[in-house]
Order: sequence, then structure tokens, then C-alpha cells
Amino acid sequence: MGAALAALDSQARYRVALSGGRDSCVLLHALLRHRPELKLEVVHVNHGIHPDADLWAQHCRRFCEGLELALTVREVAEPPPQSNLEAWARRQRYELLADDLQPDQIVLTAHHRADQAETLLLNLLRGSGADGLAGMPAVRPLGAGRLQRPLLDVDATDIANYADGNNIHFVEDPSNASRAYDRNFLRHEILPKLSARFPQATRNIARSAQLLAAERAASPKQHSRPLSLIELRTQPVADRNRCLRDWLRAQGFVPPRYRMWDELWRQLLTSEDDAQPVVAWPGVELRRYRNHVFAMAPLGDAPVVDWSVAASGQCAWPAGGQVRWAVETDQPVRLATAAGGETLRLGGMSRRLKNLFQDAGVPPWQRAREPLLWVGRELLAVGNRWRRDGGPEFEWLWSAQESQ
Repeated sequence: MGAALAALDSQARYRVALSGGRDSCVLLHALLRHRPELKLEVVHVNHGIHPDADLWAQHCRRFCEGLELALTVREVAEPPPQSNLEAWARRQRYELLADDLQPDQIVLTAHHRADQAETLLLNLLRGSGADGLAGMPAVRPLGAGRLQRPLLDVDATDIANYADGNNIHFVEDPSNASRAYDRNFLRHEILPKLSARFPQATRNIARSAQLLAAERAASPKQHSRPLSLIELRTQPVADRNRCLRDWLRAQGFVPPRYRMWDELWRQLLTSEDDAQPVVAWPGVELRRYRNHVFAMAPLGDAPVVDWSVAASGQCAWPAGGQVRWAVETDQPVRLATAAGGETLRLGGMSRRLKNLFQDAGVPPWQRAREPLLWVGRELLAVGNRWRRDGGPEFEWLWSAQESQ
């Protein structure tokens, strides 16, 4: 278990997803044993579906208390649907795990080798292409941060032995035994039969997914610049799809499922010129601006900021990164987001901020997230883009590389 956790970055902050089941309890216990220096927080998502859901949350609290850790319980507010319950629960879980995640934070889940084998088989039966057959990525974007699965190459037997050897108490979700769900049917009916005939079935299936993922990662990286829709319109559909898939992979994003492609291109290619369509799937948003396509982790609502601050300081910026400033002034200093109508003294004349953004080709969703530095009624700086001519001496930096 220690070898599987050795690669975790000691400088990152981790959010451990604790369901209360065996795998997640083992992950949390092993993190404390083998990587006690890591900065951990623990989150349990209560879907509220099963009658014992609150009891599972209580178990997670007791388990964390025994490890001297705090636990945050996040409740799903949306009522469950009548169909596609698994997909709904998974989406709700990741949305709550990603909520308020910062760029230096990583969510850890306890998916293991058998989970990977089940995923590959499910995707194979659904007719997936290379993306689906590569299974679950070990690391992928999630919200403003990342999701990592450190146990993805660990056998379920090893996890069970660790739980037994360390007397780890966990809860069992009865739905995991129901053959009505496709994944459970594969887990309880198909994989045991395959393993009886081919003892290394689970290991080899998961290894195939790992090899395919490695081949994709080793393919030539494309630049993360926006894609030109003018160029894409001239390409055959198959070439256009391949170009978008490779471009997304080069930036660490999982491409969409095949059933989304027609609707994706309809929105990106046929919307009005002044439209700003957004095509989204878990972990990814595609946005269009000036005949170019941009890919990003889900942005959420743009922050609205208007803070009175000291003449010097440093703080986290809600849109990501850190801002640092120091101004030689006795006037009030403010940090704010653009509200409209701002002007900046630049090149010997007063320029409207809106026009500056347009001339520089800054997409609208990014404009709403740039920090502005004000002294009194004078705008001094806009993100890392522009600084006022003249005025008081000041230092200013927005370290926002991860957030853009």
C-alpha cells in the first residue's frame, strides 16, 4: 500500500473522498500510516438515497474521530431521479467533491484495479472508442483542482487484506450486491467466471487500459492555444473529431462520449456569431469566442468582488491564484472585479476597459475574473495585463497560471 501512495506530491493539499466503505476507509488509514506529512481534509457525500445514509455518515464521523481527523459531510440537495440513478449519484458526488476546490488541491478516491477492469468492460460493451477503453485516468482535472486515484493499480485482495490486518470497520451499501446495475452484474457474475478460467483476468484487463492510456499520453502534444473553427469547418467530420480529441487530451481533459459529438458541433459551428455557447461534460467546458474554441475546467459563476484592503498585502483571489500588492498612498485601496464602465489611463489617454479587453481578444468569461487594483477613484492595474500610466508607485502581481 505504501508503494502506491509514494508518488503523491508532498506539497499539494488533498481532499479524501470517504464513503464509509472498505476501499475508502483503507485509503484514508493508509495515507495516515504511510504519508503522515500530507495535508489532508476528509469529505463524505451523503446522497440521501438509502434509509441508512445518515448512519453511514455517522460511521464516517466515528472513523475520522478515531484517526483524529475532522470530517465534512456534504448533503445532496437535489431529489433523486426515477431512472439513471447511478449516473445521477456519480455526478452529484463529484460536483460536491469539487465544490470550492482550489488549484493546489487534489481529490483522492479509492478506485482500484477491479474498478478499472469493470470500467473497461462496461465501455467495451457500450461500443466506446480509445478514450473509453483507456478506462479511468489516474489523474484528471476536477473543478479548479484535480482528481487522483492512487490505488488504481492495487488489487482488491490487497485492500481487503489491509482492512483485515488493521481491524478496519466499514459499512456495506446493500445496492452493491444488486445485479440490476450493470457494474455489479460484471463484478459478481462475469469477472469471477473470467478469473476462474483466466486467473490474471482482472490484472490483464486493467493493464490493457493502462497501456492504452500511456500510448495516448505519449502521442505528440498539441499546443493548448484555442482551436480555429474556421479551420475545423473545412475538415471531414472524422478528422475534425480526431483533432478535438487530441487537443483535449494534450491539455489533460477527457473527451466527450460519442453520443455528444453531433450536438457539440451543432452548438459550436452553427450558433449565431455573437453567441457564446457552452458545451459541458464532467470535468470539462468548451466555450466559443471569435471563431475559436477554448477548453477549461468548469468555471462556475464569476465572482463578484469589491474589497477594501490595506495599502499592502496578499490574499487568495476567488477566481484562482493569489494577488499581492503594495501601494505608496494614503488613499483607500480596493480589489474588485470589473462591473462595467471602468477606464484606465494608458498610452497617454483614457481607455475604456471594455475596449481594451476586446482589442486584446480576452474572452468575456475571463474578463469577469480579472482582479482590478484601485486607489481612490483611479484604476491602477488590470490582472497582469495593463498598468496605469503615472499615479502612485505600486507593486502588483496576480499569480494565476493555474486558474487561466
